[in-house]
Amino acid sequence: MGGRLISPAGSPNISPGSLHSSSPTPLNNNKLSPSLPAPPKASPTSGHHGKVTGIPTVAAASRYTAPVHIDVGGVIYTSSLETLTRYPETRLAKLFNGQVPIVLDTLKQHYFIDRDGKMFRHILNFMRSGKVCVPDDFSEIDCLMEEARFFEVQGMVKQLEQLRRQRAQRLARAGSQTSPPVAQHGYHVVALHISPDLGERVMLSGERKLIEETFPEVVQALMDNRTSVAWNQSDPEHVVRFPLNGYTKMTSLQAIQRLLADGFQIVASLGGGVEGQQFSEYIFSRSRQPQ
Repeated sequence: MGGRLISPAGSPNISPGSLHSSSPTPLNNNKLSPSLPAPPKASPTSGHHGKVTGIPTVAAASRYTAPVHIDVGGVIYTSSLETLTRYPETRLAKLFNGQVPIVLDTLKQHYFIDRDGKMFRHILNFMRSGKVCVPDDFSEIDCLMEEARFFEVQGMVKQLEQLRRQRAQRLARAGSQTSPPVAQHGYHVVALHISPDLGERVMLSGERKLIEETFPEVVQALMDNRTSVAWNQSDPEHVVRFPLNGYTKMTSLQAIQRLLADGFQIVASLGGGVEGQQFSEYIFSRSRQPQ
């Protein structure tokens, strides 16, 4: 007979799974029999005996690419010397290239910098990309500017100054397109402060013309006493804090009744203080009539 049988393990075209087959595959002159389908080739990733792909290649060790752990104000960051020293003229680079001493927490093996940990995230991102990347609603530009100046990242300082100018211009354009000033359709507001000093002390805070309209007694009292109260006669919208019962005989209850009768409503109140120095404060508001 010209044909012969060989073991499946001896054929290089047999997958590892065929080792569990109950019968060998017949071959004819070392060729597969035409009456039987060819067995599938082994997948590179099938089983544990095939070639495995996708395993990361470990980079060569370098003092510039090795991870560096930094504690900035209690927030832990991890970076590399390559990133931290990218701009040699910065204070941050000088801290990590040996020019400026830096604190090392020997217990945790973290370098420590006593600055704003939240803001340092943006400093580090600038060192990586050379760009300031903050959201449109980012409201802490002044804090970030302070940190950029401390670390002497001048490129970042310039970009933040430009960003601040752009936002100011947008606000100015938006303001010029708004409806008429709020002063024409807003609210009159008066604050009434009551404290037990010398029996009872009643203080009014509000626009001068508004206090004169609601409490006309104070105008004559001021003229009679010729006092040095900060009362700007040239500006009717000048906001003052006026001792009401220092020039009239009105009590706090009478002042509240007068404001309510003049169309005001109490919209907020608070109280506090310590024993013997308690105080109460009320905020009164009414709609401002269009001029």
